[in-house]
Amino acid sequence: MNEGSPHLPYAAASFSDTPAQAEPRGDVFYSSRDPRYSDIARRVTLLERDNRNLVSTLNGLQQHLRDLDDRLHAQEISRRQTVPSPSAANDHLAIAREYLTCVEQHVHPFAREATIKLGGQLRREPLHRRIAKLTAALFGDTTPTPRTVLDAAGLAPHDSLTTTAAQLCEKANALRQRAKDTGMPFAFDFEYVHGASLDETWQKPWASCEADLPVQFVVAPAYLVAERVYAQQLVHTGVSYPA
Repeated sequence: MNEGSPHLPYAAASFSDTPAQAEPRGDVFYSSRDPRYSDIARRVTLLERDNRNLVSTLNGLQQHLRDLDDRLHAQEISRRQTVPSPSAANDHLAIAREYLTCVEQHVHPFAREATIKLGGQLRREPLHRRIAKLTAALFGDTTPTPRTVLDAAGLAPHDSLTTTAAQLCEKANALRQRAKDTGMPFAFDFEYVHGASLDETWQKPWASCEADLPVQFVVAPAYLVAERVYAQQLVHTGVSYPA
C-alpha cells in the first residue's frame, strides 16, 4: 500500500502501542486476595466444621438410643421370664406365710427363753436384738447349724435349748429348699438404710414400733422372689438406738 492511500490515516489512527482497557464483566469476581472472599471462605470452613460436629453428635445420640432400646428389650424379656407362674406364685405365698409364722411363733419364743436364761448378765441384750441375730443366723448367707443358732442367742454349746435350736434349723432349711425347688430366684433380704424413713412397699415396723420413726435395724428379713416382695422386712424403728 503506498503513502497516498486513502486508507492510511484511518489505519494509523486505529493502531496504538497501548492496549485498550477491557470492558467490565457483569458478575464481579473476587480474587483470593479480596478480604470479602477470605471472610466468606472462613465462614464456610466454620460452618463445615460445625456441621461435622453436629453429625457426629447426632450419630452418637442415635447409637445411645439404640443401646437403650436393646437394654430395655433385654430387661423386658428377663422380666417376662422371671414372672412366677400361678402355681409357683402360690408356692411362694405359702412359703412366705410359713416363714413369718416361723419368726413369730418359733424364733421369737426361743429368743425370749434365751433372754430369760441370760437374765443374770450385767448387760442383758434387748429381745428384739436377739431375734435379729437369730434370723440372721437362720436365713443369712450360710446354712444354719444348732451351734450357730446357739451362738446367735448368746448361749453356750450343748445348752438345754440345743434341741430347739436344731428344730429351728430344720424349719429354716426346709423353707430354703422349698423355695429353691420352685426354680425361681429368691432371697431373704437384710438390706436397709440406717436412719431412713420406713418404706411401706417392702418394710413393716416390728411389734409396737412406730412407723413414722426412722429405721434402726432389721429384725427379720424380707422374702423376695424375682425381686417381688412376698413377705415384708420387719424393722425396728426408733430415734437414738445405735445401728
